[in-house]
Amino acid sequence: MEVIQAKSAGFCFGVARAVKMAQELAKTAERPRMLGSVIHNGHVTAELERQGMRTIENPREARPGDSVLLRAHGVGREVYRLLEEQGARVVDAACPRITHMQRIVEEAEREGRQPVMIGDPDHPEVRGIGGWCGSLLVFSGPEEALSWAENAENAINLPITVVSQTTLRREIWESSLKILKKQCTNVKIFDTICDATHTRQSEAAQIAATVDAMVVVGDPKSANTKHLTEICRSRCPRVFQVEDAGGVPDLTGCARVGLTAGASTPASIIKEVIKT
Repeated sequence: MEVIQAKSAGFCFGVARAVKMAQELAKTAERPRMLGSVIHNGHVTAELERQGMRTIENPREARPGDSVLLRAHGVGREVYRLLEEQGARVVDAACPRITHMQRIVEEAEREGRQPVMIGDPDHPEVRGIGGWCGSLLVFSGPEEALSWAENAENAINLPITVVSQTTLRREIWESSLKILKKQCTNVKIFDTICDATHTRQSEAAQIAATVDAMVVVGDPKSANTKHLTEICRSRCPRVFQVEDAGGVPDLTGCARVGLTAGASTPASIIKEVIKT
């Protein structure tokens, strides 16, 4: 069996940076803490906890002397205030792209514009960006954008500033923008899809079209892994999303198998899947 591995599979810059910061904090801090999972990967979280990190789910759980790492997805402005109130030291592992987006929506609101985000309203990244302005409109795709534009009062004249979830599928972004540009007269657009996401998705699509089966490796909670699976399924009849080597299916009869992995999947897991 020939295995075609995507060159872009695995950690992106922001994830690698956050994990490295977590590992260093585990070594150097007396009371290292993570506010939620630093990235969407259970294996990574478990390994960090073995190294001494502890997970808290609410900033009010922090205690004086704690060093609290903030996740790669970013958090709202209020979280910083609450942690400082608790006497904790804040270590911000948010991806620089996320920090840039926080500034965009903050500035938009200051200018009297309505911040709009195309993405999954339940995703931590989207919720975190919403914490940097008073009111963030979130549309999961073009249908929701069109419904808002046709039904909201004076939507046509409302000045809006549009950003994207960094891991969004580009076709959803572009089709949503098409609607908003057609329906609204005052639109500022910031394409905040991560370059690595676009590369990963394009490469996965190309490989999926040439193989008998496609394996996508990543945590079930990972949005970018889910999008990779969706893209592959539109081009390959047999697509399997697995968390690790234990989920590798029976691929008997497949001469060529493609493999890609989400941005939060460590290299060690990818290697085990390939070996299996």
